[in-house]
Amino acid sequence: QLLHVARKINSNFLRRLKHGSTQSTIRSNHGSSNSKRIVDLRSDTVTQPTAAMLHAATQAVTGDDVMGEDPAVNALEAYAADLFGKERALFVPTGTMGNLCAIMAHCQYNKSAEIILGANSHINLYEGGGYANLAGVSCKQIEEDENGMFSMEDVRDAFHLDDDDHYAKSTMICLENTHNMLGGIALPSSYIDT
Repeated sequence: QLLHVARKINSNFLRRLKHGSTQSTIRSNHGSSNSKRIVDLRSDTVTQPTAAMLHAATQAVTGDDVMGEDPAVNALEAYAADLFGKERALFVPTGTMGNLCAIMAHCQYNKSAEIILGANSHINLYEGGGYANLAGVSCKQIEEDENGMFSMEDVRDAFHLDDDDHYAKSTMICLENTHNMLGGIALPSSYIDT
């Protein structure tokens, strides 16, 4: 049921995106029955679950996800992997945790790892320096354009090869998708693949 709700939310969002509107309206809990409010989709911390979402969550069959025994988590991970054309997906409860998992996974074998990231990215501005604090990784910041993209020239200039021990080694390029500080703009897959 939870997966069905997630698919329905995703298909409704994609339909609104196609027609140029990602704002959803619902009946307000306060005021007249004609008043509507915008559903704020910025963050899981400001969007409240619907009755159907709460019902699905309380009725979901659960299991130990560490042992691969939670059918909802398994189905959600399989759906996400398929949706994005990836081999596997991993459910984590927050974007910050997902970012840190990715940084630690990609930089763990390089004791002088450096990530290249956007100066206005969530990782840089709002994640408590976790990449340095917990992963022991340094960063090189470059400016994003109005579409959340880096110029290839800036990436080349920031990139350190593994040929000079005076520099941290560029190990990972972090792309923010969707970009928080640019109004949730999504990067095209053609850009991500380059």
